[in-house]
Amino acid sequence: MLKLITNPNEFFAELKQEDVKIKKPLTLVLPLAIILSIYQYLIINKIAQAFPTEIAKFFLIGAYIEIVASFIGIFAAWLILAIIMHGLSSFFGGKGSFRRTFEFVGYGFLPSLFGSAITVPMSAYYIVNTEIPRVSIEQLQQNPNIMKSLMLSLIPRNLVYSNLIINFAVTVWSLTIWTFAIKHAREIELRNAFICALIAVVLSEIYQIWSIMRLL
Repeated sequence: MLKLITNPNEFFAELKQEDVKIKKPLTLVLPLAIILSIYQYLIINKIAQAFPTEIAKFFLIGAYIEIVASFIGIFAAWLILAIIMHGLSSFFGGKGSFRRTFEFVGYGFLPSLFGSAITVPMSAYYIVNTEIPRVSIEQLQQNPNIMKSLMLSLIPRNLVYSNLIINFAVTVWSLTIWTFAIKHAREIELRNAFICALIAVVLSEIYQIWSIMRLL
């Protein structure tokens, strides 16, 4: 795994000589899914504390649903990114099975695992220690945007921006890994592999940034 960090080109060049083994990248994606699922649970569980008991129980139900959704979402992202990059590489004469593409794309989540190991504990610290204001049913009815205010009270705006900076670094790193992953998985030129990876990453980042900016 050290070679994946220091020399991804050589890492994938050697790995493609072996049989497809999904279990290896799974060891990166699985802990990432667990970390993000726990993080989502912390957020919703904290927000539930702001509401009366009769409403809070619905948020707790939502917390468990969010755990499942976040967990599945990472694997869905893995699959979607692999589909996009595999499809785009076909325009450049890409050869090779989708299973190989799927395997190699999984390694590109290593930066996200490192990034989450930094951002999630920092955010969790604020979530656990922040005193969240109580909200009545009347306030909820009068102010539909109160959920947004509660979210911002949990995580300071400056932390959101710092997380965006870390996310940018993670994205660049992931883009590098995915470029070499597609190059070797589909046997195409580095330039074309970069285009395939870049388009997939840009689409993913547009969605993520849009989701974050809705809270600001």
